[in-house]
Amino acid sequence: MAERPWGFWTESKLDMLSAYLPAFTTASKKAPSTVYLDLFAGQATNVSRDIGRPIEGSLLRALQTKPPFTVVRGFELRHKRAQSLQEAFRAEFPNRDVVVHAGDVHDALQPALAALTEYRWSPTFAFIDPDGVEARWELLEALATHKARTSTKVELFLLLVSPQIVRVVNNSNNSNNSLGPDDLHHREQRVTDLFGSTEWRPILDGRQSGALDAERTRDELTNLMRWRLEKTLGYGFTHTLRLTNVYGVPLYDMIFATDHAIGDKIMRSVYQKAAERFPAMRQEARARRRDRKELESGFNPFFTHAELAQHTPLRAMSPISTFRRFRRMARPSPCRCRIPGPVSSSAARSAPIGAESDGSSPRWSWPPTPLGSSHCSG
Repeated sequence: MAERPWGFWTESKLDMLSAYLPAFTTASKKAPSTVYLDLFAGQATNVSRDIGRPIEGSLLRALQTKPPFTVVRGFELRHKRAQSLQEAFRAEFPNRDVVVHAGDVHDALQPALAALTEYRWSPTFAFIDPDGVEARWELLEALATHKARTSTKVELFLLLVSPQIVRVVNNSNNSNNSLGPDDLHHREQRVTDLFGSTEWRPILDGRQSGALDAERTRDELTNLMRWRLEKTLGYGFTHTLRLTNVYGVPLYDMIFATDHAIGDKIMRSVYQKAAERFPAMRQEARARRRDRKELESGFNPFFTHAELAQHTPLRAMSPISTFRRFRRMARPSPCRCRIPGPVSSSAARSAPIGAESDGSSPRWSWPPTPLGSSHCSG
């Protein structure tokens, strides 16, 4: 199976998945079965773009989880890749209940969930990892209602490309403002399908008018997704962590949603450790990228940048100050939340711009507070 290089941020994302899944199955060991769903399965293995080491894909990591999942289901758009994944996994894990569904996940998810009716009481985890804005709200809705008769919903680990969303619909970013009405409507509909509503429009208006800068816009879009996960789908806790490239440019947010206090506690820890590890990974990736460019130019130094980086302290010695530099969205309030920097408090976002507060939950306030602050439940 052909590999394609991935950035260190992808490895960090998958490492968070690997850290959480064993804790999930361990916490669910009293349940007779557990279910893992991978809505955008992709490749089984990959290779690091900057460091060169192999990276195992999400489905393979799920199958390697101990204690094991009882049921593993993947969804892959490309039919040949889905078939290849199915054959490879059945050969490597012959006694496991693993199926890779081929085709558009928006068409395949509901039938697949219907076939898992006997597992509706089972603890279930879903990884939603699209390449862009391909994932529509209907997927999250189907997952959230799959276990409607139980006390906890399917846990979600969702990639949201908040930095890309404005570029999808911002006509001014295109040469000569070349988007026609039909093209613009199609792009706007993609964003509406992503959020399941048009509540994103006031955020875009704020960006286009200059009322919101790029960072605040990204924060508000992520805030809106969390707001809808909690207010519309009823999830009890959400957390988010923003990942950047080697130059610190934001790429996407990883949003976690759960109803279970144990899941909330575990993912807090996973996000905290990932946030502490991320700057070192970025520094190593930048060093190795510089080494590669120098070798390509014929320069062969006595010490490589990667070797020097191992003995060079990060610019910001404090984890909190380091992570605030690339993630200021969810600084904890001075109450019970003790997770610093990039990790937000559970159920801790104000109402999104343009939303109307219905007063149904004391966790939310209106008007919204500045994005540098947050509210804490309980």
